[in-house]
Amino acid sequence: MIRRVFIYAIAIGIFFGGQSAWCADKGRVENEEKVAAVQNRIFHKNHELAASVGYIADDPFFIIYPVSIGYTYNLSQAWGWEVARLQYFFNQERGLLKELKQPPFNVQPERFQEPIYMVNSHAVWRPFYGKSALLNRWVVNHETYLFAGPGLTRYETKYSFGQSTTEDAINISGGFGLKFFVNRKFCVNLEFRDIYNLRNDGGENNIYFGIGLGWRFNLTPRKVQEDPTLKKLDRILSEQEK
Repeated sequence: MIRRVFIYAIAIGIFFGGQSAWCADKGRVENEEKVAAVQNRIFHKNHELAASVGYIADDPFFIIYPVSIGYTYNLSQAWGWEVARLQYFFNQERGLLKELKQPPFNVQPERFQEPIYMVNSHAVWRPFYGKSALLNRWVVNHETYLFAGPGLTRYETKYSFGQSTTEDAINISGGFGLKFFVNRKFCVNLEFRDIYNLRNDGGENNIYFGIGLGWRFNLTPRKVQEDPTLKKLDRILSEQEK
């Protein structure tokens, strides 16, 4: 009887001890996975200068190719402010406008507006950050960001008679982008922007697709953590040299 109780006690101890060890290992693994999955954004910088080219295809009279430069100040890892973004438009007349001007129509629209440039400022929110394996050979760090803000668009209004005039229209724009980090200094930006221009003759909506290159940097040097042992060794070596 005593022997049987002793055997049962050993069996129960082994069972629950194994369960505890398994749970501890499981908890440790889960914690390690959490630590590995959630990390600080190692490519975070306070400032970014960016240049990009884009395409606007929904203007009735022109195919528009915007070229832009901009500066963004990152308030934190999640929030930023695109302080200024300047876009200059290179415009190509659509076939419809060319056909109207040529025989047999020989018709010039009474008036049409050609965009010249645009200035914007946006609030930026970056909720997503992660890594992706490219062809199982390279790891690419990337983030997704949303933005919205006001701006100003300069138009040149051309008439079939008389001189051209200009108009400055307030615009509201928003969209999202994907940022792929090449290294700690450079990144590639893919963007979609929805721009609504409040012109005098009514609102006009334009859809923008673009790609750009960003240069990221800090104005103040990072704080370097010094190893006290190495610091002491360096001091000893310096004294010996004297």
